[in-house]
Amino acid sequence: MAAYDVIVIGGGLGGLTAAGLVARAGCKTLLIERNHAVGGAAWNYKAGNLVVEAFHLTSDPRDPIDPKHRILNRLGVLDDLDWVPTGAVYEVRGGPVGEPFVLPVGFAQARSALVKRFPSSAAGIGSVLADMERIATGLGTLSKGCQAFHNPVEGLLALARLGPVVRGWRLSVAERFDRGFGDDEAVKCALAASLGYFHDDPANLSWIFYAVGQGEVLSSGGRYVRGGSQCLSNALAGALKSAGGEVLLGRAVTEITIDGAGRPSGIVHERLEGGERVEVRAPVVICNAAPAIVANMLPRLARDRFWVPYATRPLSISAFSATFGLSTRPAELGMKNYITFLLPKWMTRLTDYRRFGELMAGMPGEAAPAMAIVDYSAIDSGLGGPPYPVTVAGVDRTENWSGLDGAAYDAKRDQWCEAILGCIDCEFPGFAAKVVASEFNTACTMSTHLNAPGGAIYGFAPLPPSGPIWRGFERSPKTTIPGLYLASAYAFSGAFTGAIMAGAAAADQVLAGRTTLARL
Repeated sequence: MAAYDVIVIGGGLGGLTAAGLVARAGCKTLLIERNHAVGGAAWNYKAGNLVVEAFHLTSDPRDPIDPKHRILNRLGVLDDLDWVPTGAVYEVRGGPVGEPFVLPVGFAQARSALVKRFPSSAAGIGSVLADMERIATGLGTLSKGCQAFHNPVEGLLALARLGPVVRGWRLSVAERFDRGFGDDEAVKCALAASLGYFHDDPANLSWIFYAVGQGEVLSSGGRYVRGGSQCLSNALAGALKSAGGEVLLGRAVTEITIDGAGRPSGIVHERLEGGERVEVRAPVVICNAAPAIVANMLPRLARDRFWVPYATRPLSISAFSATFGLSTRPAELGMKNYITFLLPKWMTRLTDYRRFGELMAGMPGEAAPAMAIVDYSAIDSGLGGPPYPVTVAGVDRTENWSGLDGAAYDAKRDQWCEAILGCIDCEFPGFAAKVVASEFNTACTMSTHLNAPGGAIYGFAPLPPSGPIWRGFERSPKTTIPGLYLASAYAFSGAFTGAIMAGAAAADQVLAGRTTLARL
């Protein structure tokens, strides 16, 4: 029976990060992935000659304040990838915003553009952006851990910036925006057009969580990995292998075995298609998976103990993703930016966002959802063309597609694909006529590919904290089972930055435990 120091279940960004770091620290490491390629949400594939990409952008990891900077450097992959600037943060059209508004990179530039467009909210714009900047830069600096204080002045300045964190600890985005902007819904939607990248309800989205994510992109600008997000996943897998780690694809873990002391003793895996069961030994197991999936791998007594902290936590949103391949560059049809957020005409308030996830429960009608339109040909993406891929994404839920047989599911999906295409064509005339290929993925696709209950793409919902600030966000890679860790969005936060940070936190806790045992 094969034996390892650490087994990592799941080859998404969190699992790849955790596996690479423990392997580079000298641990004999095995990563097992149920799909036939690593990546999880960071993957792209071809449907015919159309490139389908799930990843849109992340904040610039080359910025020393960015939380990914130190982690990717530790793994030796930061400079191996081409991080392409994506230009303006985004353009937003429709809804209360009306005519197109472009949010530029840089807090000073963003402040100037917002004040110019919404002069009556100048004071609120200054206040909200100042808080966002201090939160993003302060927490970004402190994410370096002890290294932040190698330069004492930098570390102390980071602490000094955290006043807005204390004041806004329990606030939602809706509450903070109401304080800053009153009833000016246009400026709220202009600054939070990307809300669907975080959550679907500003009244239940943590202001601190949002300020960090939006602030990182505002500060350094967005970046896209040239060639596709699969390049990042492959680079992380390469870092693991170069450190002596092993990657096993197309195998599903069915059991996590527990010893008499209540700690992991190994795992059992088998081919997805069924077949031989293989047992592998290890005293540490790191799971890049949803807690509900992990719970089903555990024996009953351990399962009950493991599941208690997660039982009542609501899941994040899911999403639909339509990819259209165009015979011509979208710029020729009037698209001027890498990301355009299209808000529907019926939307009058930022809080209307909470309705978007329910729209696909029925067939397309007059009410269209908000959508992000991503034109990969607007940058040097490396995805080629023609056909030139354009991704359209928005909030979705798996229950919108439940109870349908295969034919009904396909018919409903096709109708929504046509309806979304029609919305884009109204804003950019001629778009539909240039589409030569398309691919539509629903929340159910996300659930199946990511093995994620409810299709949750960001782990647990990023709700405002209910406890005091010293408790933090009450998420941790540690579980109630000693030696069993989470390295997924459920242990930290969603999106690329959150997943990578969760993987690094899990690896650091594993390595700290090994150091303690060695000293004893």
